[in-house]
Amino acid sequence: MSRPLIALAASEEMVDEVSHVAVREVYIRALERVSGCAVAVVGGPAPYLAELLDRFDGVVFGGHQTDVQPARYGGPPRLAPADPARDEFALRVLPAALRAKLPVLGICRGLQELNVALGGTLRDLTGDDHREDLAEPRDRQYLPAHEVRLREGGVLRRLLGTSAVPVNSLHHQAIDRVAPDLRVEAVSADGVVEAVSARAPAGFCLAVQWHPEWYAGTDPVSAALFREFGAAARLAVGRRSQLAAAG
Repeated sequence: MSRPLIALAASEEMVDEVSHVAVREVYIRALERVSGCAVAVVGGPAPYLAELLDRFDGVVFGGHQTDVQPARYGGPPRLAPADPARDEFALRVLPAALRAKLPVLGICRGLQELNVALGGTLRDLTGDDHREDLAEPRDRQYLPAHEVRLREGGVLRRLLGTSAVPVNSLHHQAIDRVAPDLRVEAVSADGVVEAVSARAPAGFCLAVQWHPEWYAGTDPVSAALFREFGAAARLAVGRRSQLAAAG
């Protein structure tokens, strides 16, 4: 069986006053080495991609320093780094991927995008409990900072076989109202929603607020998430092959 092909969402970044689409290499490394997938980096509004999802075996929306624009979920205006093209891309592609029953993995901004794409809202966090210490080296910023409690009977509880796991915490927005088609998978001690999954049996759909990509090669919890996504993507390859043979 060929490697699953994953669409990895990129973000807009300015380099030398020129717009680029970019992703952090750690996402590609985790998807290739732990999930066992091939990766296609896609970015910009790309309205056509929602119609080309049958060429992919899964989609991943990772984190970025930008926030989902409040206008997308009816929130009050706020001054924060934004990426309108990424918002447009996520809000078009994520519902289409779920309708196509493609595996979906959201990380940090990706969790927030999934919630907004399905009709939920976001809120700003106060305090420093969910923010990295910028004085620390980058590798230490992504070390576990607090525990999250896993919902009994949930996807994460079954996958990880425990009731709580330590995670890192690098975000200043969080879910406010959970989208109707999502259910909460994990919550921090202060009530922040840390993971969600799709309610309907639409295949693998999981999003986490933390960053499992950073230590996916060594951290058992992070590795389990990427391995499970890879297994779901390989099932999607099989379904696509069956459809091609039948056609």
